[in-house]
Amino acid sequence: MGLRAAVLAALLAIGMAWSPAATGQKLYASSVRSVADSSGVVGGSLYSVALATGSASFIAPFQLNGSTPLGITGIAVHPATGVFYGITSPLSRNFPRSLVTFDPATGDARMVGPLRVSGSDLAFSRSGILYAWLPETSQLGTVNIETGAVTPIGRAAAAGPPAGLAIDASGRAYITPKGATGTLDTVDIATGAVKTGPQLTGAPFESAINSMTFTTLGLLLAVNSNAGAPAATRLVAINVASGAVANIGTLPDDTDGIAFANAPGRDSAAGPNWQNIALLALGVTALILGLIGWMVGRRAKG
Repeated sequence: MGLRAAVLAALLAIGMAWSPAATGQKLYASSVRSVADSSGVVGGSLYSVALATGSASFIAPFQLNGSTPLGITGIAVHPATGVFYGITSPLSRNFPRSLVTFDPATGDARMVGPLRVSGSDLAFSRSGILYAWLPETSQLGTVNIETGAVTPIGRAAAAGPPAGLAIDASGRAYITPKGATGTLDTVDIATGAVKTGPQLTGAPFESAINSMTFTTLGLLLAVNSNAGAPAATRLVAINVASGAVANIGTLPDDTDGIAFANAPGRDSAAGPNWQNIALLALGVTALILGLIGWMVGRRAKG
């Protein structure tokens, strides 16, 4: 990427930090596994995450009907109704590969229905259509929010690792089908056609980008994992123009899904806007990474 493009991309991120539209949202994270309960069954947990540091606060365990532990990978929030949706992991001991809704205050889940395929991440379009990335066939799919049924889009391909999926405000879908050292690709939500994007660079772990989400201002956040057991994870930001990855902070082990939702009762005058401050810091980081990449490129050509 040229210097002009790098600077413009970074200045866009910095400019977003000053917009008042950045307030009033909360970042949630889900985990596939956490500590075992009294029965010895391992379930997942729901967290809230501070964007400035990546620090996570435990909210509740995921439990179906308040009693059965679940491990949840991708999560997404309906843009009109505000309902939280999640897909259970193939690793979940109870009801794997299923679509559920859940209460963000208690972690209490309700079954929607079986996916019958594995999904690694979820994202809603602005029109309220739910999409999932299907790593077993490397395809995008639509998910019926009434039944959980998945309809693959486009041609199936060879299986790949779990990948993140996020859809921006313009309807462009981004995926990470080749892991943290692969590329940030785009996928056409109408045809399923995949277009190769920029090389990802700078991720703390080289294994995987498990899930992604956009802020309302267009900043792409992701979960970077070392794919261990348990898996160490980091909250990172990705520059969609250059593929540069910036580390934000450490997430709980086995964190697998992230999504933004409106935070009830947010008073914009109640104190510092830490999200805006974080966006400013990430914008500056993106600028520095862009400049470094440009300088390295010039030396290589020279």
